[in-house]
Amino acid sequence: MHTNAVEEAALTEDTTEPQPEAQETETIALVPTEPDVIEGEVIEIEPPEALENYPSQKQKPYWVLIPFTVLCCIVFVAASSLLPLLSPSATITIIPVSRDLSITATIEVRSNVLPALTLSQSQTTQASGKHHQDATYAHGAITFYNGQFRSQTIAAGTILTGVDGVPVITDQPARIPAGNPPSYGQAIVTAHAVHTGAQGNIQAYNVNQACCTTSVLAKNTEAFSGGTDAKDVTFVTQDDIQRIATSLTATLGTSEQAALQAQLIPGEGLSILPCSNVLRSDHLIGDQAQQVTVTLSQTCTAVVYSTAFLLDKATRLLTQAAAQQLGTAYRLMGTMQVSILHPTHIDQRRGLAIIAVRVDAVYSYQLSQSETHHLAILIAGKSKQQAQHILLAEPGIQGVTIQVANVTTLPTDPMRIRFLIFYSPLSTVAPGSPLAPSHGEELAQSLPIIS
Repeated sequence: MHTNAVEEAALTEDTTEPQPEAQETETIALVPTEPDVIEGEVIEIEPPEALENYPSQKQKPYWVLIPFTVLCCIVFVAASSLLPLLSPSATITIIPVSRDLSITATIEVRSNVLPALTLSQSQTTQASGKHHQDATYAHGAITFYNGQFRSQTIAAGTILTGVDGVPVITDQPARIPAGNPPSYGQAIVTAHAVHTGAQGNIQAYNVNQACCTTSVLAKNTEAFSGGTDAKDVTFVTQDDIQRIATSLTATLGTSEQAALQAQLIPGEGLSILPCSNVLRSDHLIGDQAQQVTVTLSQTCTAVVYSTAFLLDKATRLLTQAAAQQLGTAYRLMGTMQVSILHPTHIDQRRGLAIIAVRVDAVYSYQLSQSETHHLAILIAGKSKQQAQHILLAEPGIQGVTIQVANVTTLPTDPMRIRFLIFYSPLSTVAPGSPLAPSHGEELAQSLPIIS
């Protein structure tokens, strides 16, 4: 302990002496040396100073760059989006010229004829004829017998009454010849009932009595007939039979077509040949009846052909007609409509049929992108009225609508002009046919200008 005290005092004295100014800066390397340890000595090592006594280094704020980068991106996107909106632009809707094209042609196709098919159907309906029938007189004949040897005459209008009390009157005088025993002289004259109605239809020999003069006998050897009471009568008319015939024809036609269609295989079409009808009725026209029953028998056959072949031929014919009548600037819109009219000739031996068809289609003028770009150059910087006049003067354009935001003049930059080409819906409707597909869709095409 004494030794340590002496050493500490020496060190203290060294540190208090003034240090001469250094002429030169020397670099001294401090090499830690272990103190000499003297056997038997105890060395006390002081603990190291706490880290809290040393100032800590501050981290740079790199996290601030993240929101700053996001903000810059948002500003860039917003500026890119708003710049086109703030710049004037125009949208022009053009309706091109549309043309209906219809052709009728005959096409020769390979075919075969199906066996004849006969279907029958009956239908009953109430008779519609009505009229009022007045009461009528019954008519007959009276035979007069003369028992005298001289002729006698009975005046016309003589009234005779039968056993049932129904009176009849003669229509003409009766000149009865003389009797010649054992025979009587006879004369027959017409007569009718005094009163109208069915009661005048008396039976034979209802009149059997002596009358009028000496030795004269009157008889009706046959019954009177034709007497009717007044009544409303129902009878069969031409319209009754025709109405049933029309209904049966339509029903049987549908059944015939379905039965013939059932014989087809995929890819085949059908054209029904004219059918033959046989009509029968249980009452004739004018017959008194409450109802009438009509029976129709229909016999049909059909021509079978390839639909793909027929459509191919029809398409070629339509394309040729369109090129000749419209030129190459028009294009088919939607789908053409092919209607089978009727077979004009059938050659069963060669398996060929000539079928008349009608083809309907709508063609529209086509504006290419180069054409719309040229139009944009023509109307750039023009007023709406001037631009519309220029566009309507161009071939193939029938309607123009111009929309310009907040200004009345189109942009001077053609790139700011956009065209919408609107094609009208198909206007031609062909008659029903298994070859006629659906149609009627509206087609629109947007063609932005690219310089």
